Amino acid sequence: MVKLMGLDGTILYVNYFQILYIEQIPETKVIMSNGHYYLVKDSVESIQEQIVSFLRSCLAAEKRELLADN
Repeated sequence: MVKLMGLDGTILYVNYFQILYIEQIPETKVIMSNGHYYLVKDSVESIQEQIVSFLRSCLAAEKRELLADN
């Protein structure tokens, strides 16, 4: 999940796998695969960092599981 802050200060958690694309317009617009979108305060770079961190944690968990099985 990616944690985002809406323009009104609400916290949103979105599924990374459902993000279709992200625009900087000057706020950040996160477009979801279902056609809905969210305008958020987060920068594109901070969203990218969260996604990379999430994917790294998934790979690390997989690696730990593989090492535990051996």
